[in-house]
Amino acid sequence: MEIRGEEVLLPVSAVSAFPRPHWLQGRVLGSLSEPVYRSHNLRVAYEDACKICAREQEKAGLDILCDGAQYYEWEAPGFQLEPIFHFIPENLGGFAPYGPPGEGAKYRPFYQAVVKGKITWERPVFESVVMTMQNATDKPFKVAFLGPAQQSIIVKDEYYGDQVAVARDLAVAMNQELKYLVSMGLEAVQLIDVLAPYTQDMWQIEMQDIMFDGVDAIKFWHICYGSVDGQRDVFEGHAAEMMPLFKESPADVIHLEFTNKGFDELAAFRDFPTDKVLGVGVVDAKNLQVETAEQIEARIRRALEVVPADRLLVAPDCGLGYFSRTAAYAKLRNMGQAAAAVRGTL
Repeated sequence: MEIRGEEVLLPVSAVSAFPRPHWLQGRVLGSLSEPVYRSHNLRVAYEDACKICAREQEKAGLDILCDGAQYYEWEAPGFQLEPIFHFIPENLGGFAPYGPPGEGAKYRPFYQAVVKGKITWERPVFESVVMTMQNATDKPFKVAFLGPAQQSIIVKDEYYGDQVAVARDLAVAMNQELKYLVSMGLEAVQLIDVLAPYTQDMWQIEMQDIMFDGVDAIKFWHICYGSVDGQRDVFEGHAAEMMPLFKESPADVIHLEFTNKGFDELAAFRDFPTDKVLGVGVVDAKNLQVETAEQIEARIRRALEVVPADRLLVAPDCGLGYFSRTAAYAKLRNMGQAAAAVRGTL
């Protein structure tokens, strides 16, 4: 995989989320009607937390860092979906932030953002995140975000009357956002998506084409099987059914959970597109037990039986935001050590 003009064998990255220090609590960033930061004290605390997060990833030997989503309230058990669902809609035009409760027992505690008018990009959403990480590290890093297809099914539409139309204008707005972030120097972006295992309708790829059009950065697509408080959303195996999506996606790296699912879908990836990098989850994001470097090394070698090293990226199954800092960073360090050990034998 090429990173900053050089080929990196078995690159290592994380997904997005890491636990915050205990002294950083509550919402850090404002909505469209608020200042970017809710207070100067929160800004200083947030920037310090990102420096710790970046340093831990550097120590673990990661090639592409992530911002750790340190602006999300991970310390509120069970309710982490609230900021994930609302952060982007609250920073775009056309939305009212809190409407009816979500559908189903899991989502009932989380109020839906309501589409009241045409969705528009009004101001940068992740500018503060990019600036903070640029001050925290000299290594390449990515910013992760919920994608337009996924976002379109968790909002209450009172304007378009068409889910695909909602997703399309979300994609247009996010395209403006990503181009702006890249103009600041951002080198990688990551789409987070729970929708693909449920439906393989190709309009999802149309939304990716719109969103990623002209975005000159490494493009990740993380297929999320769910991990809030260690709970799975997707139980069935849909890798083979998703393969046509993977082949048509404009993403450079497609990442999925493997470890918690016992690598039960690995064989399907013999048909993985040869022009893309497979991000393989080799650290369990739903199990508090820290794996040894030897255990992780064995998982990497298992993946290499299907996808060659020049098209394989090593990562956890999902974000590690729900763990203690001790466990999360221990998993990260062992993963980096395992990747280095395998790389040394290739």
